[in-house]
Amino acid sequence: MRVHDERKRRTANAVRLGSLTLGICLLGFAGPIQAGGQNTATQSHVVAVKSDPLGAMIWKKEGRGYTCTDTPTPGTVELTFHGDNDVQRLRVRRFGFSSMNLDVKSTDRQVGGVLNLEKSVSSSFQLEDDAQPDVKQLNEALKKEFEKTLLTDPDAFRCAPFDLDSIHLTKDKETGAVELDVALRLDRSFGGPALRLASHALNAQERDQKTGQVALENGFAEVFGRFHRMAAKFADVKDIMVVGSYSTTEAYLDTEDRSYSEIQYTYGNRYEPVQGRTVTVVTPHPVTVHYKNTVVKDQEAERAITFVMPAAQIPDTLDKKAISDAVLASGKILIGSVKE
Repeated sequence: MRVHDERKRRTANAVRLGSLTLGICLLGFAGPIQAGGQNTATQSHVVAVKSDPLGAMIWKKEGRGYTCTDTPTPGTVELTFHGDNDVQRLRVRRFGFSSMNLDVKSTDRQVGGVLNLEKSVSSSFQLEDDAQPDVKQLNEALKKEFEKTLLTDPDAFRCAPFDLDSIHLTKDKETGAVELDVALRLDRSFGGPALRLASHALNAQERDQKTGQVALENGFAEVFGRFHRMAAKFADVKDIMVVGSYSTTEAYLDTEDRSYSEIQYTYGNRYEPVQGRTVTVVTPHPVTVHYKNTVVKDQEAERAITFVMPAAQIPDTLDKKAISDAVLASGKILIGSVKE
């Protein structure tokens, strides 16, 4: 009888244990739930991206920077959301137009916007009233050529990590030589670790050469190639100057004045005639100690990479290596700070 009761007890315990295990498994399949019922499970879905004009590149934010998906609009990208209230960010960019950031919610299936012609680019061709008439005519012709070629070409600078800031033709007052000036705003992540490593070279000539090479590999070679084809339409253009400005964080050494307070003691002897002995007297003195300390600090800096290249020395090709070799051999490269 006792054996029978013991078997019944063991069977009941096993049933309860199985029920508890099943309940835990089902709870696990239900997914984590925050207070208030918000689902925090990771979910992914495809988002359609449109723009006006079409052919803009879709960039996906990753960390502090953006990564080009090499997908033109209209196109689709897959985004991962961590919960119902998570928001992902995309950037739509086309050369010559102002880029646009798009915040995408987990419920969005389509996003888009209108890209306007970059205001600074539009004003590039509007010269001062006292500008020479022939310079005004050159820039008017340059504007038409720019709109006909680069502005309408969606393949130009597909994944270039920069935006066009300005473009215009200038004339040297002394020599009368015509120069095509192109100004770019580089992404903060332009060139990545390679650019930072090159900029830290101790030798100035080596620093300029290595930094220039990184810039050419990250899109400047295409700039020279495409703008050279525009400059070739104007026989008077002698040089092409390309300036890329960017923000960066730089480390520098600084000397800080530090101080702290402490108690210092002086010791002396005193004879006590009553007891007929000599005792040591300790006298405290509060003092302030000053010292200098060398520390490393970070500062925000505006840097610029400047290339000046004879137009006739630029090969008529879009081959990155051929252009880079020509610029490194015949061009001038200057790395410096942007002066306000």
